Amino acid sequence: MVNASKKSKNKFTLKIVASYLILAILAAAVGYFVYTEIQTYISTETADVNDEKLLRTSSLMTNLYEAESLSKLALQSDEKINFDAYALKIDSIQIEIDTLKQLMLGEEQKSLLDSLQVLLSQKVSNNNELRKLKVKSKSANSLDKALKEFEKIEESFGKFSAENLFTDFDQLSPKVQQSLRDYADLISKNVPNSGDNTKNAAYVDSILNVSKAMLRKAKLADTRSQRSLAQKEIEVNRNDLELSRQLQNIIAAFEKEIIASSYNTSIVKRETLKRTTRIAGLAALLGFLIVGIFSFLITRDYWKVQTYRMRLEKEKKFSESILKSREQLISTVSHDLRTPLNTISGYSELLESTGLTRKQNGYIKNVKSASEYVGNLVNDLLDFSKLEAGKLKIEKVPFIPAHLIQETAENLQALNMQKGLKLVLEIAPQLQQTVLGDPFRIRQILTNLMGNAFKFTEQGQIKIIATATKGKDKAITARIQVVDTGIGIAKEKQHLIFKEFTQADSDTDKKFGGHGLGLTISKKLAELLKGSLTLESQLGSGSTFTLQLPLEITDAVKKPNKEMPYLAPKLRMLIIDDDTALLHMLRELAESMGITAHTFTNFLSIEKDSHLAYDIVLTDIQMPQVTGFEVLKKLKSGAYKHYTDQPIVAMTGRRDLGPEAYIGVGFSQVLQKPFPKGELIATLKLLGITTQDEAPKEGKTEALDREPKLYNLDIIHSFLGRNEDAIQDVLGTFLSDTETNMKLLEETVGTQDYPQVNQVAHRMLPMFRQLKAESCVVALEHMEVATPEAMDHKTLSDSFANLKSDVADLTSELKERLTTSPDYND
Repeated sequence: MVNASKKSKNKFTLKIVASYLILAILAAAVGYFVYTEIQTYISTETADVNDEKLLRTSSLMTNLYEAESLSKLALQSDEKINFDAYALKIDSIQIEIDTLKQLMLGEEQKSLLDSLQVLLSQKVSNNNELRKLKVKSKSANSLDKALKEFEKIEESFGKFSAENLFTDFDQLSPKVQQSLRDYADLISKNVPNSGDNTKNAAYVDSILNVSKAMLRKAKLADTRSQRSLAQKEIEVNRNDLELSRQLQNIIAAFEKEIIASSYNTSIVKRETLKRTTRIAGLAALLGFLIVGIFSFLITRDYWKVQTYRMRLEKEKKFSESILKSREQLISTVSHDLRTPLNTISGYSELLESTGLTRKQNGYIKNVKSASEYVGNLVNDLLDFSKLEAGKLKIEKVPFIPAHLIQETAENLQALNMQKGLKLVLEIAPQLQQTVLGDPFRIRQILTNLMGNAFKFTEQGQIKIIATATKGKDKAITARIQVVDTGIGIAKEKQHLIFKEFTQADSDTDKKFGGHGLGLTISKKLAELLKGSLTLESQLGSGSTFTLQLPLEITDAVKKPNKEMPYLAPKLRMLIIDDDTALLHMLRELAESMGITAHTFTNFLSIEKDSHLAYDIVLTDIQMPQVTGFEVLKKLKSGAYKHYTDQPIVAMTGRRDLGPEAYIGVGFSQVLQKPFPKGELIATLKLLGITTQDEAPKEGKTEALDREPKLYNLDIIHSFLGRNEDAIQDVLGTFLSDTETNMKLLEETVGTQDYPQVNQVAHRMLPMFRQLKAESCVVALEHMEVATPEAMDHKTLSDSFANLKSDVADLTSELKERLTTSPDYND
């Protein structure tokens, strides 16, 4: 029924989408056709342009007629002001022609207007020359008049002036005026002063004859100008005719163009109107049809929607009941699983304390591992069920985020120590202050994120970057990034990892394990804490999970207590010793005292920029590559960022130097090997460091009936109590190291490498002293300080032979103890 409902719903949705799509296509098509018709109609609207061309042409004609009138006036009056007015009018006509050319579409019309402009320019030039020639013509008339005046002159002894001799003198050109003045002056200067009238008359006649000859010569030259003037007048008349013809051609072309354009426009408009009418009618018809279809579909589908709604309500109630049943089932099963799981774990512990074979012991370990896995799954299922039901409560208690991040990261690194991954911590100082939040849930998120980082990373590093940004008042936002160099997640699969019971690849759970709830719970917890959890990843290059959480700064709690976790970090200890058995025993001791121990067999393994956090350093003195004194010097040099002047305690088996020799060079205290637990606690108290001083965890307390002869476990018991598991681990490590060291010691004795003999003997001594194997201790003490002068090769070989025999007896007895132990697993 559900499938049928889904199919029906899909068909309903498809119909609606298809109907709207058809309507949209129809509307778009009609709109497009109407738009194209409108564009066509608009494109035919050229009447305004034609009208403008016609008006501008008429205006041009009018202006040309006005220019012609001004031209005639200028030529008739011979006044320059009239000619200037004519030239200005021609300039305005030229501008008007340029404007008219922009309206022309055809190149022929533009060419006609260009020729019109050229003719107008030529006419202005010709009129200017014609005016100049007319002025010269007037000068010639004046010369004629002057000749007539000379002929009328009789005897005269007066002086002549150009103004009196020549009429219209002021209208002549300046050049002609100057020539006439020269003539008048010449006549005046040569007027005779003699009293003889006959001589005077003869002289005057000669002067007049010369003057007439000069004037006739000037008139002859002016005749050429008259001919040029006549030619110019002919050219001007020809230009006028050409202008009239050009204007007639242009007007005719405009009229032809306007008539054709109007005719074509009217045809196109009629066709456009017909098409638009048809399209509008068709659109209206289709519109009514579609409205009818939609009305039918909507009416029919409305009842379908009502039917679907009723079905959905039923299915919703059914789904809610199923979800409620699932939650109840998960909750019931999870709680009911706890009892049998506790029973399985308890009986597994009891079985381990009984005599079991190696195979049976392996079976028990598998049972414990499986029960632990199911226990974790049950816890995750309970958390997931509570989150889904909204029943998970969030607390607000004081804690210091930096301590929480540091401890979580170090604990997970210790669990994954065999991978050899580098852990880098970058925690901002702002996270060192006390805040209010839910440290338990935050640790749960970080454990999931960091656990996945270690799980899916085979080589490289795990980097934790924790920063904080200030908010309003006392609010801050913590941003914690978990960066790994693991397998990464493909982009298209990243959305799957936050889904319950889902992993990015189907073979991930087979290869790496897990049940696919960790990240789902982490994301839901982050949201419940009003934060966020995001992912950035690239396949093959690693992943970065970013957790952002709002926190509130508080100073309500000054001192930490058991109810307020992570207000102070656990005591942390850095231990450096090349004796792996002793190192293992010290780590077991630290754990029993609630101390976090960072152990190294070689100081060179400690990186300068490591995240290491510790409160005290315990270092052996005699080590092969870096001695305890060199460790002290290197740490105090400032090159190691993690060392901030913590106390450094020397551990030594040497008897030739007193405590002052170590304290004098910078060590805080000295522990003489072998040292019991009480001595270590006393040393820490002297340095002002308090411990939980818990009693060692009791494992199996089954004592052996037969007391050992060659060793004594009193000192080891002071460290580990009666925890047989821890004791066996220490003794197993001792036997393995002793076998290796004896082979190395045999080689060095054979090659007479005394410094190497000293080193190996020194490394072996602490654990032999812890076991109180006196015969072996004496031999090793001699070898520790052996030199060619104090112990020759034969003596050294004999001493090694005795040591080898004693060590063989000791290891045999220890192996017998281990093999008879119920926990023995070869």
